Amino acid sequence: MAVTGRTTGSAGSRQNYSRLVSTFGGSSTVTDAPPLVAKDVLDKVLLLAAVAVASGAATAALKPAPGVMLAALLVAFGAGLMGIFRPMQARVCAPLYAVAMGSVLGWLSRFYETGNSAVVPLAILGTTGIFFGVLFLYRSGLVRVTNQFMRVTLAGGLGLLVMMIATLLGLRIPYTSHDLTYLIVFGVLYLVVAVMNLFVDFNFVYMAQRAGVRKEGEWFAALSIIFSLVMVYLALLRILGGRR
Repeated sequence: MAVTGRTTGSAGSRQNYSRLVSTFGGSSTVTDAPPLVAKDVLDKVLLLAAVAVASGAATAALKPAPGVMLAALLVAFGAGLMGIFRPMQARVCAPLYAVAMGSVLGWLSRFYETGNSAVVPLAILGTTGIFFGVLFLYRSGLVRVTNQFMRVTLAGGLGLLVMMIATLLGLRIPYTSHDLTYLIVFGVLYLVVAVMNLFVDFNFVYMAQRAGVRKEGEWFAALSIIFSLVMVYLALLRILGGRR
């Protein structure tokens, strides 16, 4: 999500926040319409995360065919896009995304469990810890999400995208092995950018609360945070799973 006025951030973030405010409104006047509450957004995030974990566990147990997982990935991709570009549909798209993406992550996690059954539980615990850690750091004021922070997040995201494309094309970081380059780009750097995005997401939630955005916007905000949490989980899987 992003902000209006002089506040800056990634293009996608600005567009998401603009959709949130323009779709669900924001006003300082007294109204009977219930407002967006940051705590309720976070509760919805936890609910979506629980749904994703349950879906992933079921998928890991059932071991569906790759074709089924491809279909689930397409559903997750479609639901995510629909929820972002049609904010009013986020209350439906967010749970659908959680089920489909949770299934994909559960299927993918099976490959990281081979030879080390602790990888997936540690990744789940790590993602949970990062979520609450980032929230604490933001709420306590120890980390402030300024315009400069958001510009750095944008630059980091773009730089990571370029490095990911270069790595997939066979290039690697000088003085590192191919495997180490993959670990750095798709693990460490990916995690750093994901955590920075999580800070930005929390900032926009509390900005939306102050702006008086309507309560219907909570699902849209929760969906945006879930995107960042998926990034965190994937990065931790790569880091903890080593070369797998």
